[in-house]
Amino acid sequence: MFERIRGKRLFGAIAILPLLLAFPHFAAAQADGQKLYDANCAKCHGADGTGNTAIGKAVGAKDLNSAEAKKLTEAEIHAQIEQGKGNMPPFGGALNKAQIDSLIPIVRAFGKKPAAAKKSS
Repeated sequence: MFERIRGKRLFGAIAILPLLLAFPHFAAAQADGQKLYDANCAKCHGADGTGNTAIGKAVGAKDLNSAEAKKLTEAEIHAQIEQGKGNMPPFGGALNKAQIDSLIPIVRAFGKKPAAAKKSS
C-alpha cells in the first residue's frame, strides 16, 4: 500500500516539475516584455497605457485600459502589434514573434488595472 501512495506522490512531483522550471522563464519573459514595452510602446501609449503622452495625443494612441482593448484576443493583439492598425505602425519588421508575444501579457495587465484618470487641460 505504501508503494502505491509513494508512487502517486512521485508522479505528482514529476508532473509539477515542468511548471516549476517554467516559472523563472515566465518571469524573465515578463521582464523582457516590459523592457520592450518601455522601449517601443510607452512613447505613445504611456507608462500607464492610457495614451496620455504628447505623441500619444498627437497620433490618437489607444488607451490600453479601455473596454475596447480588454475585448481583444491574444491573436488580435499580436496582429495589431505585428501589422499595425490605424496610426500605429507595424512592429513585425523590428520585433520577432517571441518578442511580440512577450508584449501581450503587458497589454493584458493594463486591462486588469483600473483606468487612470486623464488630466484635464
